[in-house]
Amino acid sequence: MPDPRTPLTLSSTLLLVLIFAAFGAQQTAVKLAVADIGPIAQAAIRSAGGAALLALWFVLRRTNPFAAPFALSVLLGVLFAVDFGLLYVGIALTSASHATVLYYTAPMMIALAAMTAIADEPFDGGKIAGIAIAFAGVAIVALVRPAGGAGGATLAGDLLCLGAAAAWALTVLTIRATRLKTVDASVVLFHQLFWSVPLLGATAFISGDATIRWSATALGSLAFQTVAVAFIGYLVFFRLIQLHPASQVSAMSFLAPLFGVLTAWAILGETLTPGFAAGAGAILVGLYLTNRKRAAGAARKACS
Repeated sequence: MPDPRTPLTLSSTLLLVLIFAAFGAQQTAVKLAVADIGPIAQAAIRSAGGAALLALWFVLRRTNPFAAPFALSVLLGVLFAVDFGLLYVGIALTSASHATVLYYTAPMMIALAAMTAIADEPFDGGKIAGIAIAFAGVAIVALVRPAGGAGGATLAGDLLCLGAAAAWALTVLTIRATRLKTVDASVVLFHQLFWSVPLLGATAFISGDATIRWSATALGSLAFQTVAVAFIGYLVFFRLIQLHPASQVSAMSFLAPLFGVLTAWAILGETLTPGFAAGAGAILVGLYLTNRKRAAGAARKACS
């Protein structure tokens, strides 16, 4: 059956470039503020701010953000807290460029599980090739490094970022395999942010990560993470998913790690070693191939 949504327009494409640039730059923003605000505290404040802005959005639209299955929505909050708790601590322990390219292996994990675990996508040799290339890149990024790491990169931090990617993938698969797939995307996002606040806040307090020193850098970083990414970025992204085929929108996700590496190099001065460049390049190729195959399949269905 043809997809009723329209192909990507020039304005939507430009919006996606800006959105994925913000998504990629988020890791650099977290790294900038780590000296003033602990990573888990940052994640908690981001979730609280994003949830508050979304709540205001729902009030203005006169909609009920709690129209979702309770147990499943709490599960989403737990997964979201695990996702960003691992990612933010991982960013503190590794370089922002490593964190970005490793975190964006999640779409490949989702594609692999969609073909196997929940079987809601057909088995595709091209996707498998893309996934294999990407995870070869992961091995290069994680294991091939100069003595002392590049730009503060550590294996422990890299593994935490991979764990965060797995939590992201599990979140998406939970949505796709349950009744949550029929719930409005902005409501699903609200539940992730809302229920993650007490979990991240308690974790920050118990771990001693709740010490906050306000500075211009910390305030700017949190404003960017909360307003530009957690609120505007996600809302616009989900709106574009509603307007255009999801395959075309997701095919541009390879831009996020690309922008992440560029901002880490330009703002933080992180060194891009040949080994990292090779691994990151393989991950980008794998991400592109995985999404390109998905987009091509959707186009064939639309024409049939």
